[in-house]
Amino acid sequence: MLVRFAGLYCLISVHLLVAQPNPSLFSSDSLLIIVPFVDHSGFNGKWDPAIDIPRFVSAYTKERFRVGIISPVPVKQFAKGQKLDTLQYTTPAQIKTIAEHFHVRYIVSAEIIEFTIGRFMVSEVQLAGYEAFSAEVSLKFALYDAARLGSGGEALLYEGEAAGSVKDRGLGITLFGKQTDRTSQYFSLDDIAFGSEAFNKTIIGEALLKCADDLSTKIERAIPALISKNVVLASSVVIDSTSADSAITLKRQLINGEIVIVDDDQAFINLGSQDGIKIGDILPVFGGEKNVTDPKTGERLGSREEKTGEVQVIEIRAEHLCLSAIISGKGKIIPKQRVRKIIVR
Repeated sequence: MLVRFAGLYCLISVHLLVAQPNPSLFSSDSLLIIVPFVDHSGFNGKWDPAIDIPRFVSAYTKERFRVGIISPVPVKQFAKGQKLDTLQYTTPAQIKTIAEHFHVRYIVSAEIIEFTIGRFMVSEVQLAGYEAFSAEVSLKFALYDAARLGSGGEALLYEGEAAGSVKDRGLGITLFGKQTDRTSQYFSLDDIAFGSEAFNKTIIGEALLKCADDLSTKIERAIPALISKNVVLASSVVIDSTSADSAITLKRQLINGEIVIVDDDQAFINLGSQDGIKIGDILPVFGGEKNVTDPKTGERLGSREEKTGEVQVIEIRAEHLCLSAIISGKGKIIPKQRVRKIIVR
């Protein structure tokens, strides 16, 4: 069957749960749980957006932050067995039930708003033509904290939007009815496994990667624990034992740089166009390390980086130089402090 992506709408409401946790409740090494999304897209292809998109977000988040993630698949199985309302995972009762069962601290749920791919073509019959493609993924999300349940606090942490769009600016030229590679890809989307390496290279896969990056960046800023979990620990300390989703192919790459000059509320960084840095990137700044000790024995388990602030790239000056605006940590950010960008592809 030919899959056409037109008006695939994805509304994501993300619910994360945080407060002073009960050790008996949050005893797992997993930090996040991704529940199935509510799909209002009207998509009728072989993919199942309500499961496949959160599976992708789950794999992306796990690879980016290297923390324990529970994917929507076991959540769906559990909900079915418990006869939970799968169209509303974020009521206090549902959150409590899921958190207690999976022993997780944060819950992410969503509804799909937009997930579209378009093709534009101008041609003379049997002669030559020009074509271009575009893809858009946009999400509306909310973050909730399960540890606040029962404490009288508001579980909602954050609401926002995340989006990713790709435009094939180079118009493909078709000669005598011969399809371009992008056209062949467009008409074979139904045969591509969602989240596979081939999928990630499609225009809709590229847009979903951008959206997942945007979503993860905002979740990271809302939940500092995602940064503190990314630590250097002794080999005896196990943070993540969650099995990966082998059907989704993603790889993590760390790009490390330094602050070279600080001028009032701006900073130059020794990363640029050849390092994968782009205008708009928000980069955390780290100014040292803090020991991580066992609260019972006092034994040093390892160390974690101390975040001093954040900068946002505003200009690319050279292959290994960019100018950024200090958006948090002004007065604390100084030269030689480290910056980092995580790329998942």
